Amino acid sequence: MYRPSCVALAVLLAACAPPRPLPLIGSFDLVVAATTDIHGYARGWDYNTNREDTARGLSRVATIIDSLRKVSPSYPVLVDAGDAIQGNPLAYVGARVDTTMKHPVIAAMSVLEYDAAVIGSHEFDYGIATLDRAVREAQFPFIAANLYTTAGAPRYRRWAVSTRRGVKIGIVGATTPGSMIWDRDNLAAAKLVIRDIVPDVRSAVREVRDAGAAVIIVVLHSGLNEPSSYDTTRVPSENVAARVAREVPGIDLIVYGHTHKEMADTMIGTTLLMQPKNWASSVAVARLRMERRDNRWTVVARRGQLISAANRKESPRVLAATQQGHLLATRYATQRPK
Repeated sequence: MYRPSCVALAVLLAACAPPRPLPLIGSFDLVVAATTDIHGYARGWDYNTNREDTARGLSRVATIIDSLRKVSPSYPVLVDAGDAIQGNPLAYVGARVDTTMKHPVIAAMSVLEYDAAVIGSHEFDYGIATLDRAVREAQFPFIAANLYTTAGAPRYRRWAVSTRRGVKIGIVGATTPGSMIWDRDNLAAAKLVIRDIVPDVRSAVREVRDAGAAVIIVVLHSGLNEPSSYDTTRVPSENVAARVAREVPGIDLIVYGHTHKEMADTMIGTTLLMQPKNWASSVAVARLRMERRDNRWTVVARRGQLISAANRKESPRVLAATQQGHLLATRYATQRPK
């Protein structure tokens, strides 16, 4: 009877054993693209003058995102820092004139395939029913970690997770508490309260880390560090992105908005901060260098830049998705009393 030697037996067992997964090694650039304060500019059109606006619009932003997707080895993560569905006649007709069609701004954002968008202060302007309709229609999550019912339960999602090349990316959102003053009637009617951004971002970052995220992106509808435009005795501060970077550990990137300014790239500690221009006038793009160390993916370098939407070609897909709303907005804008 044949008895294989120990060496032969080891070879036989190795041949029959399932193959071991290859270790994940190497590095790549994780690309994150961001917009903020779109305020209805789904298309490059000025409804007040009834003519083309070549400087802005999600239809022009879309061509930038398409270009990034062609050259990036990992599909870019796309986020928005709030104030999308209010601000111009296109947003108005979507909220008030014809609510049977998909809101044109949400339709445009869905074409662009956003990973997440923050609920901005002006998202409350048409009432919570309009916001909830936008949330239902969107093919991406709206998030706000510090927005609660008066009973203390989160009203919307606090964070989302996307995956690129097997790496989990946590996206935490928060919105400025100033809406407790500016839209207090709409919030009170819906029994909602907006809490201080910093503590809720801190807890949401912990939650998304516990959910397995290796990269943390915080998206804020809040300025960098500008003084609040209201008395903060009873309402938390308005603009706290810099505070979040200083006080909440473990954040790789903060995208912020609300103040209609623009900043390409600044660092606070190890956190990169950036702000794209309002009205879909520019895209902020971060490149996070990922390396696998000790069997974990880690961000080892960060840099940001701004890409202007001016004079870009418009995406036919975005134009088609917003055409019905565009015709209504044009009619509304030209017929309303001046």
